[in-house]
Amino acid sequence: LATYKVTPGFKLVLASHEPQLVDPIAICFDERGRLFACEMVDYSEMRDADPHLGRVSVLEDTDGNGVYEKSTVFADNLPWPTGLIWANNQLFVIATPDIWSFQDKDGDGKAETREKVFTGFGTGLKLLNVQGLANSPQWGQDNRIHILAGGGNRGVVTCLKRPDLKGIELGGKDFWFDPLTLDFGLEGGGAQYGMSFDDYGRKFGCSNSDHLQHWVYDDRYTARNPHYRMPPAKQSIAVDGGAAEVFRISPDEPWRILRTRWRVSGVVKGVVEGGGRVSGYFTGATGTTIYRGDALGPDFLNNSFTGDAGGQLIHRKIIRPAEDGVNLIGERPADERGYEFAASSDTWVRVVNFANAPDGCLYVCDMYRQVIEHPWSIPEEIKTHLDLNRGNTRGRLYRLAPDRADWQRRATVNLANATTAELVQALAHPNGWHRDTAHRLLYERQDASAIPLLQSAIRNPQSSIAPLHALGLLHGLKALDAATLATAANSPGPALAERALLLAAQTGQPVPVPDATLH
Repeated sequence: LATYKVTPGFKLVLASHEPQLVDPIAICFDERGRLFACEMVDYSEMRDADPHLGRVSVLEDTDGNGVYEKSTVFADNLPWPTGLIWANNQLFVIATPDIWSFQDKDGDGKAETREKVFTGFGTGLKLLNVQGLANSPQWGQDNRIHILAGGGNRGVVTCLKRPDLKGIELGGKDFWFDPLTLDFGLEGGGAQYGMSFDDYGRKFGCSNSDHLQHWVYDDRYTARNPHYRMPPAKQSIAVDGGAAEVFRISPDEPWRILRTRWRVSGVVKGVVEGGGRVSGYFTGATGTTIYRGDALGPDFLNNSFTGDAGGQLIHRKIIRPAEDGVNLIGERPADERGYEFAASSDTWVRVVNFANAPDGCLYVCDMYRQVIEHPWSIPEEIKTHLDLNRGNTRGRLYRLAPDRADWQRRATVNLANATTAELVQALAHPNGWHRDTAHRLLYERQDASAIPLLQSAIRNPQSSIAPLHALGLLHGLKALDAATLATAANSPGPALAERALLLAAQTGQPVPVPDATLH
């Protein structure tokens, strides 16, 4: 912690560390607030260990002090696990080529059932890229789990529990599935590691040298008019460029300096980046996440946070509408020009991912190891002098929180026992994790008594976000009628009107054209 410099007014607090967890690359929470950590112990060249070293641990803060002091291995023997999400009373874990389901039926923190649900990811490739595997499962306002397929991945994906459904070729697309029915399909993709949604359901991601990308639309819509070529659905939106300048405070590693010199002089093959500079720009952008919590303050809502795994830093962008009125752009805050939101001088720090949490804070996954570089990009003459596994018994999880005496952390949360009415009310909660979790639980319960409450949430909104969730839930409950769609389509909020028109197209229901004067 002493090696970090953080923007004034904020602090990083250790939430967990080795030996409670090691090599954390992703986390998620269930409705009771338990934290599940995906631990990629076999990064980067130990995938074939027998048994596999990858695992998932469940962490619990038993006394509410913010430190997860209890850790239990929930599931193990996983090759290169890259993402996880809790839904429908089970934990879905991505371990290419598969998506697994784990269930803990006796509540002891260990999964008794292990079932392969989907398979086929990456099976069309000669070699698996350890930094380009399926990842980042996220709950969407459309009642689906969305998965970043890793950028360029191929493979025919099938559902082993739904043999009636035909397998589909990924073809570089992203993947979605319904956790209740296990229906599945494809959507626009192409990013690498790190994907999330903002409050309005807009999708963002990143790749190593392109730290902020936005899917303006789902490219399935382009098939509707073969006579017009649409602009690419995925856009790089950082005003300073995808491989933007960054301000690390850690020293350049000697081996990295040598590799850059060799590349510039042609001694070894490899892309000469940054005009031959060793660092100072994004080369390992990862985990781009949109902050949706209620702890950091309104100025941070829907900001993007990105780690640079090679640069020991956390980078922030403010996202706002572009001049064309359709796309978005991301820009450094005025008071963070010349330095990063947070950065460490410790070259072992490896910020790889983030998560919005029940306490309203942003959690930071630090894989913490000596080398994070892709093994394919390290010359053999250098690799013989490095131990690529050094540090695979370590790992840190931080909480990014306000540094104010008057701020109090939300210590506990449990939505599992909330009534249907309470869950509908939670759709207007100021913390995004609460809204998403309430939405998911309402969809899983399929309780018809929620329908009039959801309709009321659209007619008499308690927030600008709650009606978006309500529309999606009514669709998921098969109760979305033309009158509700018309109310939403003619609302003052453009995001709600847009969502209503999209759902009208999906359901085939006629909806009056929105009153243009409202927008």
